[in-house]
Amino acid sequence: MGKADLAIGDARVNAQLHFSLANACLRNRAVLLYGGMGANKTTLVNLLGASFTGLQFDDVENVMVTGHPEQTEEKILGFIDPRQWSRGGEEAIEVLWTPWAKSGWKVINEINRFPSGKQNLFLEILQKRKIGYAGKVLTPGDTCYFATMNPDFSSTYPLDEALLDRISACVPATQPDFIGSLSLAERDRPVHELADELPRFTPSEFNSLPQMAARVELESQTELSIISLLRDFTLCERSPGYDKTQLSGARPSRGLCNGCHYFNNPEVCCWQVDEGLSDRVRQDLRDYSRATALLLGRKSAGIDILRAVAPYIIWHRVTANRSLLERPPYYGARKLDFVADLAEKSINRTLNERGEMNMIFSQSVDGDLPRKEAIRRLSEYDDPIARLDYLPALERMPRS
Repeated sequence: MGKADLAIGDARVNAQLHFSLANACLRNRAVLLYGGMGANKTTLVNLLGASFTGLQFDDVENVMVTGHPEQTEEKILGFIDPRQWSRGGEEAIEVLWTPWAKSGWKVINEINRFPSGKQNLFLEILQKRKIGYAGKVLTPGDTCYFATMNPDFSSTYPLDEALLDRISACVPATQPDFIGSLSLAERDRPVHELADELPRFTPSEFNSLPQMAARVELESQTELSIISLLRDFTLCERSPGYDKTQLSGARPSRGLCNGCHYFNNPEVCCWQVDEGLSDRVRQDLRDYSRATALLLGRKSAGIDILRAVAPYIIWHRVTANRSLLERPPYYGARKLDFVADLAEKSINRTLNERGEMNMIFSQSVDGDLPRKEAIRRLSEYDDPIARLDYLPALERMPRS
């Protein structure tokens, strides 16, 4: 799988493999593997599909759908059973669902080769967890979703922002490094033969994975840092309700932040990306932190896991400030690193400078500190969460 490019505390793992494994431990989440041709994106997902579902490698390959502009809804979902017309009568329409539609392991290969209309089909499936065709509805149940995506070519289409928000994690799939290439050169059998040697999960083992991940505890610092991370990206003093997800035409990249108190402050995230983060991000951060801890054999998910996981959950959902992204060390190309640095700043600020601020707010909510005194002390903090979240919340509280 290449180099161990994901650091989790003292552990080093390959991000492409790790997030695919984590996604297999969850349900109704989607991982997008992004990278050039030949980076083993599809092969990896199909190999894991054979292992986790107990199917043969060729059978998993046959289930996936691959994008191209002429791909029809009938080939993806199903078609009306023609045999019913010969039976006569006025029976309800029967649909023959495709194996992909019924599968609990759904792979969408080269998703950006689907035009926007077909992308809306996947958006609806991820959103409703139901598949509709010809007035009939199929509920596939808990499902693992995987998608692959190549860089922009002449035959590709931009991914819809709403679809991107429902993709839980996006992971760069890089070409094999020098050592990996040497290993591939020594391989003397095709992949489908090697796949036969993979261990296979039984259905009960596979179905038990989500419960195992759910039993992993989130440490209190991790929970607090997740909430603060979302607020750091989403709070905006000039947005309706201080909520950057409410913006349409106005954006930080279009001059919204000029003259703002926080503009050009490198420790503040709000002006450095255009979009805020939806509550789906909070859920994804919690779930993938738990799944990561499970893979590492831990009983709880600590802050080191959140530091590793957060950039992959966020970076595909936001647009970075180009003037910052184009500078060293990002050079206009390292968006994941840029978002990782923002996440690191937010987490460090929560763990350090915000400690007393959070304590003041909690004491006031619990009734251990007079509200007026809490407001006075929080007003001294030059922090967006204090000014735009904590203070308004305390001011709305009924007077004791």
